[in-house]
Amino acid sequence: MRIVNHHAFLLLEPGTLFSKVTPNVFDPLQIKGETLWHEGTPIDFSCQDIADALDCSGSEEFNSLIEDSLKEGRSIPLNFECEGRDGCYDEDQLFAVWEGSDVEALIERLQETLSMNGGPY
Repeated sequence: MRIVNHHAFLLLEPGTLFSKVTPNVFDPLQIKGETLWHEGTPIDFSCQDIADALDCSGSEEFNSLIEDSLKEGRSIPLNFECEGRDGCYDEDQLFAVWEGSDVEALIERLQETLSMNGGPY
């Protein structure tokens, strides 16, 4: 993992796994999408949330899915192909960028959770 500034982050390829970072605090993991440009300057980016990637059409359905899961134990479908625009425009923002070996280690750990006996699956 490495920490990069806002400008360096905007120049990274789509598919980069990252977290926003403020000193000693990491936000949830996200997947970087396309960089958005204005007159030849990178200004923003799209991204995919991972922790709350509910498959829904908007905030009303999002809230309803959570409520139904709490009340009735329903499983909430996820969608890892839905990006949104970051829109924060904070040039001082830092990013923790995962490198290939970091992603591979996470995948390996996730595969272990699938094979564990008594898991929540």
